[in-house]
Amino acid sequence: MSGKGSYTNINYSNDCLKIINSTFQKFLDVHSVNYLIELEKTLEDIGTFFDLDRMYIYYFSNDPTFMKIECQWNKKGVEPKRELQEEEVVYALPWLIREIKNNEFVAINNINEFPKEAIFETENFSKEGIQSSLMVPLKNENKLIGFMGCERLLKSITWEEEQINVLRDISKIFSYTRSRIKKEKEYENALYGQAILLNNSESQIWALTNVTSYATVNEAHAKFFGKKKSDIEYQDLYDIFDIDTANKLSEVNWELFQRKGLAKKEVQIKNFKGENRLLQIKSKPQRDDNGNIKYLICTAEDITEQRKAETELYKAKEQAEAANIAKSQFLANMSHEIRTPMNGIFGFLELLQSTNLSLEQKEFIREAKSASEILLRIINDILDFSKIEAKKLAMEKIKFNLRSTIEDAVSLYAPKAAEKDVEIYTMIKEEVPEEVIGDPARIKQILNNLISNAVKFTEKGDISITVDCLEEENEMALLYFKVKDTGIGIHSEHINTIFNSFSQADASTTRKYGGTGLGLAISSELVKMMDGEIRVESILGKGSTFKFNLKLKISKRASDYKLAFEKLKGVNVLVVDDNINNKKIVSSYLRETGFNVFEAADGANAITTILSNINTKNKISVAIIDYEMMDMSGYELATTLKTIPFAKDIKLILLNSVMQKCDTKIAKEYGFSACLTKPVKRNDLLSCIAMVLGLKSEVKEENLARVNKVDKEDKNVLKPRILLVDDNEMNRKIVISILKSRDMSCDVAVDGLEALKAVSNKDYDVVFMDCQMPVMDGYECTSKIRDMDESKKHTTIVAMTANAMEGDYKKCIEAGMDDYISKPINFDTMFNIIEKNAKEREITGDYNRIIEDNIDYFARDTGLEKDDAKEILEDYVKCLPDLIFSINAAIDDKDFNKLARVSHELKGSSGSLRIMSIYELAVKLEEAAKKQEIEKCIEIFIKIKDLCNIKRSK
Repeated sequence: MSGKGSYTNINYSNDCLKIINSTFQKFLDVHSVNYLIELEKTLEDIGTFFDLDRMYIYYFSNDPTFMKIECQWNKKGVEPKRELQEEEVVYALPWLIREIKNNEFVAINNINEFPKEAIFETENFSKEGIQSSLMVPLKNENKLIGFMGCERLLKSITWEEEQINVLRDISKIFSYTRSRIKKEKEYENALYGQAILLNNSESQIWALTNVTSYATVNEAHAKFFGKKKSDIEYQDLYDIFDIDTANKLSEVNWELFQRKGLAKKEVQIKNFKGENRLLQIKSKPQRDDNGNIKYLICTAEDITEQRKAETELYKAKEQAEAANIAKSQFLANMSHEIRTPMNGIFGFLELLQSTNLSLEQKEFIREAKSASEILLRIINDILDFSKIEAKKLAMEKIKFNLRSTIEDAVSLYAPKAAEKDVEIYTMIKEEVPEEVIGDPARIKQILNNLISNAVKFTEKGDISITVDCLEEENEMALLYFKVKDTGIGIHSEHINTIFNSFSQADASTTRKYGGTGLGLAISSELVKMMDGEIRVESILGKGSTFKFNLKLKISKRASDYKLAFEKLKGVNVLVVDDNINNKKIVSSYLRETGFNVFEAADGANAITTILSNINTKNKISVAIIDYEMMDMSGYELATTLKTIPFAKDIKLILLNSVMQKCDTKIAKEYGFSACLTKPVKRNDLLSCIAMVLGLKSEVKEENLARVNKVDKEDKNVLKPRILLVDDNEMNRKIVISILKSRDMSCDVAVDGLEALKAVSNKDYDVVFMDCQMPVMDGYECTSKIRDMDESKKHTTIVAMTANAMEGDYKKCIEAGMDDYISKPINFDTMFNIIEKNAKEREITGDYNRIIEDNIDYFARDTGLEKDDAKEILEDYVKCLPDLIFSINAAIDDKDFNKLARVSHELKGSSGSLRIMSIYELAVKLEEAAKKQEIEKCIEIFIKIKDLCNIKRSK
């Protein structure tokens, strides 16, 4: 059988289990009032599932020679089995009734299968046009009480074993339910009757005067023990039953009396045949005028068959749950297996793009990367949808910056929008909280889906993302999100289905724009999981507006953030932009913080505004100037302002689009202090103004880090120390090559054991750790590294894994890792992590002096040409700063084992290159480290630094 066929069979089996489980759950507690309604609905569900034409249920009357149809369903266009529900003669179909009584089922695949003696049946089937039929007996306590019929009229069917088993299981549920409801009705009649006991009740009923004494019983109770009523009434248990039965009953009676009210208990006890039967006993005390218990009225139902059915259904439920677990494991494995080769595709395309290519080749690479991104998005959508369907997707509840989450989602699609010359705006209203508690990744995913669609379906015009806070109550904010575009719009007849899975506006949309049709379905489910609602308004050809709301707990209000910029209140700022929306958004962010804002639509108006306010309290302090305007560019306006004496002190900030990368050197030449990229983020905007006005201390350093400062100078720092731990050769090759493209390198370990050795011998700024490896996996390796770290240091470990299912991030963090990157690797994220964790080790020594002092001796001693000797010594001095830094760190930590190792390494490299001055000191340092003579180690190290002309080290 093919893989696809196996998968289909699994799905079919799962659906069968689901319909059994659904029927069981529905009829477990169904009331007699809605029993027939639910029965008819269920027959319809089953008939539709198995593509039947008719289903019906017959029950035998009190006179077993008659039967009556109790419930029926027929497909639209098919006549019902019976127009009237009236008694019919059973032996109108003698052969069929005999078969039903003697067999577990009667399956007729086609009318030609009837034997010769089935004359009436053949005639009846021909008359009604029945092609195929399945009859399943309905039994109660092994007694035939009726049968369930399933028929195909339009075409024949071959009844399969799995279909028959499912219908037999369902018939047991129907039998039990009807018997239960029938008994309940009889029991209720007994309760409301004048007599204490109704002898014609099928339920056992009795009354006790004390723990061991009967008052009266009904026939059912007496028959259960094979006795007459007169044998039991007003008798003592121990005079009636054997000692074991009497002990069992008295123990139960004692417990029921002790409860002093309505009680229920299940008891397993032998009947007169010696069969173990499970009775469900319910008791109710009847009290005298003084409140004392006069009688304990007890009823019992034999639930042996019910419990067997429940056990079978529980097993079916367990099988269904096991299938779900298997499905989840399959998804996890698929996620890992797909992401690993996808990482290779992304990585090698990234490397190929950095090589010398023709314009045509560059276009091919661009298209390949675009196709790969689409494929990854489809894979992620399918995995997410499967997790939602399996109810395996959980929501996080963590504190996060709401504004940053929204702005980051918009920034992701700003380049694509700019490529199409479509403007994209973000307006986050003043009332929106700064920090909330929820799941930032899922909120970002919803926005990504909506914004991605807006960019995809908009060829001209603009896209706006608006967020507002509608109300606050009990520290909960009702947030309102709106994503509006001027794209192709949605036809009115598709509006109601747009959030269905695998649904798009129409087939032509799929052909032209691509996509799975899962994005909106996933977004809708995520919004529901966060107790929100999502809807869409659209006009075909004019655009769409998607709106959704969420309730999130407030952690920090927007007003708390404004306090950081209190000193900027009242500063006069001029916003120069010919785009009304951009100007409106920037001005809004500034006004709500307390700035005095002036606006200009072009360069000429900007100059007029500056000059008209030059000698007033409204003198402009900061001008935010768009890069490209109708009358002049931002650079041309800056040049003009330089010629105006009173305008020279104005701090200039350049506002450029995402496609216009800011050249900081050129911007500085024109007089700009900083650059900002559209769409503008409020925090970046305020931080930028604070920076150009010299108020850096008023804002957080991470906010300043996102601003392009035109006077930024690169520090001469050592390359970061990186360890890559991965057993996959392709992954290692990609990461090594990508690092090399940024003039970086890394050490490599192919499993956790090698990584452990590497970390024990060298201090790394960051370790990129795969999780699934042979010998020792990443989780165990991380745990052992943390044991080694103790309090002396902390090795930064980042999981770099193809596992991207729910809980994988949490598992990595709980194992002791600091961060997590899923494959395919986002290399920008990887380099951000490296930059964040790289220790600043400034090169302050004059290592070239070592080359000058030793090159002649080394060339002469080795016989090398001077150029060759110089090249070897240059490689040596490249490694020397790291060794010096490691020695310094080991001395600071008093880590003598590490100091001895590094000193030995310095001794070996210096000795091989005949640099005897450093070699001799390294020998002495190694000996002092082994003897743990800290003062002597410091003294020798100072001499080594003097040789390298090192004044200080960090």
